[in-house]
Amino acid sequence: MKTTFYIAGGDERMVHLANALIKDGENVTAFALEKSGKLLPQVNVSTDIGDAASAGVVILPLPVSDEKGFLNAPFAEGKCRLSDVMKVLSPGTLLFGGKFSVENREEAKKKDIILCDYYEREEFTVRNASLTAEAAVALSLELLRESIREMPGLILGHGRIGRLLLAMLKALDADVTVAARRFSDLAWIRSEGGTPLEFCHLKENLGKFRVIFNTVPAPVLKREELVLIRKDAILIDLASPPGGIALEDAKELGLDARMALGLPGKFAPKTAGEIIRDTVFNELKEREAL
Repeated sequence: MKTTFYIAGGDERMVHLANALIKDGENVTAFALEKSGKLLPQVNVSTDIGDAASAGVVILPLPVSDEKGFLNAPFAEGKCRLSDVMKVLSPGTLLFGGKFSVENREEAKKKDIILCDYYEREEFTVRNASLTAEAAVALSLELLRESIREMPGLILGHGRIGRLLLAMLKALDADVTVAARRFSDLAWIRSEGGTPLEFCHLKENLGKFRVIFNTVPAPVLKREELVLIRKDAILIDLASPPGGIALEDAKELGLDARMALGLPGKFAPKTAGEIIRDTVFNELKEREAL
């Protein structure tokens, strides 16, 4: 018997996820995607959250909810609390989503719902980071309105996104410097073709760069650093809230700085949806092997 997939909420990524599952021949029902219109031509769109009770697998978006506990559902006609979704699920239901809260996990445990956070899986994180880096390059080109070739650029941080961003910018022949704190990271940056920069020497070098990408989820560009940046620079913050750039100070100083969250869903929603599909299938395959 086929598994019934119930997709609840989300942006265009979830729409493409639903379409990808339909293409795979799966049974799919979608909830809180009413305003997606022609993007969901073959999917049964439900307006009754109670339909989730009969689903074997329920897939929620990334992130699953907003700060007030409402389901993340920009394509929905109305609002629905995530807790209301969980209330109707049957024991044993596999519930997938990205960035579940501690309260979500406790509620799932009480109801014997099997909660699977795909955001915590390495294959998802790596592929999503690659899409983020690719989209960040596209955004920078859109904002700069000129070639990035030989342009002096700075990446703050050398995590997954920072490393992938360095590789992509180097492929475009940009002049890339990467700031990091650990000596091991500085060695890797050099071996990957970037110019390593210790964070303790950041201030004295900030005025060189035309484009700056932040990947550090901590305050790194405060007002005292921002005043040192050239006025025609573009600043893109890719870190999780509250980010690493003091955006209000940047605005007051006349700098073009912006928080760039959810780039995969904005620049490549089809691919981002397929990544969620693949990650869910990987989890299902592993559970079959248990």
